[in-house]
Amino acid sequence: MEVHHHPHVPNNPKPWKEYLIEGLMIFVAVTLGYGAENMREHYINKHKGIISVQNLYKDLKEDSVNYVNTIKSRNFQDSCFEVISNLFEEKIIKNEIPSVYAAHSSISRRILPIMNTMALDQIKSSGALNYIEDEELKEMIQSYSGDENGLKLREQREFSFIDRMVDPITTSKFEYKYFQKIGDSTFKILNNKIIINYAIPAKLKIIKENMFDWDNYLSILGMLRTIRKSTDESYIIPTQKKCNKLMVLVRKYLEENNSLIEQNL
Repeated sequence: MEVHHHPHVPNNPKPWKEYLIEGLMIFVAVTLGYGAENMREHYINKHKGIISVQNLYKDLKEDSVNYVNTIKSRNFQDSCFEVISNLFEEKIIKNEIPSVYAAHSSISRRILPIMNTMALDQIKSSGALNYIEDEELKEMIQSYSGDENGLKLREQREFSFIDRMVDPITTSKFEYKYFQKIGDSTFKILNNKIIINYAIPAKLKIIKENMFDWDNYLSILGMLRTIRKSTDESYIIPTQKKCNKLMVLVRKYLEENNSLIEQNL
């Protein structure tokens, strides 16, 4: 009779050290994978933040130029007021109607800086602000962004005053055909006098001049000047300084991350 022998299967359990090593290897593999994924996500997020800061740097440079040009134009408006104010004080303003036309054409213009907000809005809405590893830069971005509301409020204040008080004078007292052609490029101020580099129509006059209240006119322009100076000192100039400081911080951050891209405006 044939006897069948069953193969011998070892039933000895693994040593506990092998289980420990296998578990440790699995733990290390999972940890490394998780860490690698975190590093990859951190790199992607930081890259997004850098792109946003690059766009912000471009906007800030445009803003900086805009503030300079705006302040220059508003100072010119102030000089125009000084000219006609002196003419009024010297009681010769009625003999200098072309100068009044020129000055009024500048003073009645609406000139205020417009802050570029596209990059700022993108940084805030995308969460890119959280990816910027510079607390001072982050705080300055938020602070500069907040100045937009102040500029808009002053814009409403100034433009509303011009709408109500200055435009009615412009449309009712100045000859439109000549007034629309004169502008800052057609005259200059030299020794507190307006020099017009444009053909002046003969007998240029204020419409219904005999009914024109010069005292009220100068009071209105004086009030507009006061409003504008308040805007300059409390809003435009502080925002300009903040823009320049933020631009320095942004440039430094981009240089530290080898991401500075200079573009000529």
